[in-house]
Amino acid sequence: MHFNFQLLENSMPFKKNETPGKKRGQNALGNNAFFDSKMGFAGAFIMGVIVFAINYSHGFTPGLIAGLKQAVYTFFMASINMKICENIAIRYKNIKLSIFLAVFIASIITIGGTFIVHSIKGTPETFYSTIPTVLFSPPTLLYWALRKRKQLHRLFDNF
Repeated sequence: MHFNFQLLENSMPFKKNETPGKKRGQNALGNNAFFDSKMGFAGAFIMGVIVFAINYSHGFTPGLIAGLKQAVYTFFMASINMKICENIAIRYKNIKLSIFLAVFIASIITIGGTFIVHSIKGTPETFYSTIPTVLFSPPTLLYWALRKRKQLHRLFDNF
């Protein structure tokens, strides 16, 4: 039986001396490692409007409640989840593994959390309110992971 040690080595995280020195609370790209408010605001607006439109047929107030819940949730979760995605995407040498894990983990957190929030009393169309997240989240996270990986590659040519 032959084991490919090169594959294992490429799957390991970067060693401390391989990534640049960073300040506390920053990732290897020099960005805040925990929160991305710009992406949070963008996601909150888009998803809040979509969920409001989906639930508007049940009345203005139920639609507004559902849309506002989605907007608040999306602001915090998108801000945190985009950073989770970014940090995983730049964490491992193996690009395919990094991108897959970044998208998969962040998508599971996003979709599961959205469904739970809408399951709490107040959203008339729980399942249908989760569908936009299922449709938009994985492609958006894939784009973000690839973009951040490319940014890492531009900053440090040997990665």
